[in-house]
Amino acid sequence: MTPEVARAAERVTVAIAAENFAFSTEMITVPAGAEVTVNFDNRDDGVPHNVAVYTDSSAATAIFVGEIVTGPGQVTYTFTAPETPGTRFFRCDVHPSMNGDFVVE
Repeated sequence: MTPEVARAAERVTVAIAAENFAFSTEMITVPAGAEVTVNFDNRDDGVPHNVAVYTDSSAATAIFVGEIVTGPGQVTYTFTAPETPGTRFFRCDVHPSMNGDFVVE
């Protein structure tokens, strides 16, 4: 009988801010299958923003959609990254011009 080997999921924490209708980064990189914690800081006073991750820029298939937060305000999101490496897409659903690459390695 072969013993089963349980692989512990990696955990990664990402900090991202929204300020002046822009994210503080245009690229988020995480390990495949990792538990991702996003510390989101919306610094735009009176403006709603969120962070959502999609399979591609069409935003047709969601991987994760974070709750919308009106600034100033902070929220912590947690989700599991895709198992397959590749470049996905993140954006603010309220302001889709705020976006970037979500890279899974």
